[in-house]
Amino acid sequence: MRALGELVRDLQPHSLLTLRDQLVYVQSHHHALFLDQTVSDALGGEGWAVRKQAAFESTHALLEAVFKAESVEGAKPRLDAASALFAAMGHGKLVFDVTAEGGMVRGEGLFYGASHAEKYGKKVRHKQPVDSFAAGFSAAAASLAFPSDWGHFEAEEVTCVARGDGACAFTLARRPERPRLGIAVTRQVVSGLPLKPPPLDAPNSQYPHAIPTAMRVIRNLVATEEGVVRAFGVRLALVPVGYVNQITFDTMHLLESRTPELVPVYASLVREAAQAGAFHLLGGVLASPEWSISSKATGSVEHRLEKLLSIARVLGWGRWYSVEFFPGQSLVVRSPTTQESIYYGTRYGASVRNRLFFQQGAVLAVMQLLHRVDFAAANPISAASYAALFGGGGGRFHVEETRSPLRGDDMCEIVVEALSER
Repeated sequence: MRALGELVRDLQPHSLLTLRDQLVYVQSHHHALFLDQTVSDALGGEGWAVRKQAAFESTHALLEAVFKAESVEGAKPRLDAASALFAAMGHGKLVFDVTAEGGMVRGEGLFYGASHAEKYGKKVRHKQPVDSFAAGFSAAAASLAFPSDWGHFEAEEVTCVARGDGACAFTLARRPERPRLGIAVTRQVVSGLPLKPPPLDAPNSQYPHAIPTAMRVIRNLVATEEGVVRAFGVRLALVPVGYVNQITFDTMHLLESRTPELVPVYASLVREAAQAGAFHLLGGVLASPEWSISSKATGSVEHRLEKLLSIARVLGWGRWYSVEFFPGQSLVVRSPTTQESIYYGTRYGASVRNRLFFQQGAVLAVMQLLHRVDFAAANPISAASYAALFGGGGGRFHVEETRSPLRGDDMCEIVVEALSER
């Protein structure tokens, strides 16, 4: 099994990651479960279709690029390569029993379903299946393994561990129509954008070893034979940028056209999903024994800020750097672009509205980690510590998106301020 760092390439100077030519980034199970549930709550049963279509589009483009680059031909080699990639990315294990007419796919330890079962146990069980990403991936792999002008495959999850079933399984059947494939965000797309580079002194101006430390800690992670990457108190996976952003913004656009009064609530939940994911992942890395081998989680608050932003860059979230920081009061984080702004601009075009919800939530989490977490304490980052800080809805800080390339600005800018200062 290849390490995460062997799967991806850095797209510099923007701190983005590509798997072959497709944009991906590292996601924790906290963000994945929260975001998928938010989409489901917003759209009801339609949410499954939106999520599954996004998974099909994003993984079809990814697998097509992998098969082309590695000259993988034939049904069995393509299905085997798809299974190996799925596992190496941290999404679990898929076992295909498929012919040109259809078949079954068995899933083991899936990133979404298994994470839900582990996190909630028997306390919270879904009435509907949750593994839309695995469903879309399975359908895309089978469609590329058995190409036909007659139609493409579609997957349905018939058993799911998040629902209380003993295992996850999918049926695959042909649909007599051409697949609907949207615009893929590739390395070539990013390279063609007129992006303003960050200032030369922006990255790691105060802590030059943060990036190498973060890269060493994160990029050496390897999935188990079951396709599981578990570290820093979370489960991790490489996720196509297209999947996460398509479900986020397709849902938002549907709400804006149908029930615009619900959009602020939805946006708040998407931002909170990013905050929860970033809190556990960034904080978990910084508090981990792996990090302490070559660095420390403690130290001045300015140094901790540099470390947290460095970790975000290595995860493929964008070239984030701080331009203003008053401890306890305010933080301004900029980046020339992010995976979020590139995806939205490529797929949907410009927007005068706020759209950088992931960056808003993640930068807000950075501010919370700087001021509300004692990294010298035992087990500072956990579900219990997060619930203690945010269970009542408290946060102490407010976040705003003040600049965005989608509005014609030359950078992304997120400002976090203490509530008492507003």
